[in-house]
Amino acid sequence: MIRGEGRVFIPGVTADEVFDFVLDPAQYTKADTKIVDVVKLGDIEDGMIAREDGKFHGRFPGSVVTRYKWERPHSIDVVLEHGIPNHMHAWFEIEERDGGVDLHHVEEIGMPAPFGRLWDLGAAKWFADSVRQEVSEIGRLMESGERGLGLKAHGG
Repeated sequence: MIRGEGRVFIPGVTADEVFDFVLDPAQYTKADTKIVDVVKLGDIEDGMIAREDGKFHGRFPGSVVTRYKWERPHSIDVVLEHGIPNHMHAWFEIEERDGGVDLHHVEEIGMPAPFGRLWDLGAAKWFADSVRQEVSEIGRLMESGERGLGLKAHGG
């Protein structure tokens, strides 16, 4: 399994604004180069089921079905429901502080055997760098005034 992690303080924003940015595919895909689109498939009590379309290493397309669970505006948890990889878990911790928001984001992904070990060796650095860059870009975009629609971007 490989892991990527990033943390950024975003001045001048609220936790609600960061939450809405992360849940808006049009905004989020500007920051996360691994994700091409996120489409809500259905609502659940504390989140949604979605299809995520992405590209691994910027080249290899794929789609998975994920379960998003959240506690607005402080946390978003995303787990794999169906598809390859074998394991996928991502989460966002959003904490309002004086003058802004501290955003912490982690992604873990594990591919099935027998190729999982090769994937880990070949993708670990790219994946870790990608997640750090994603978090930094969220901060940069939001600091420059970009905002998201949150659940309204999914028709809700």
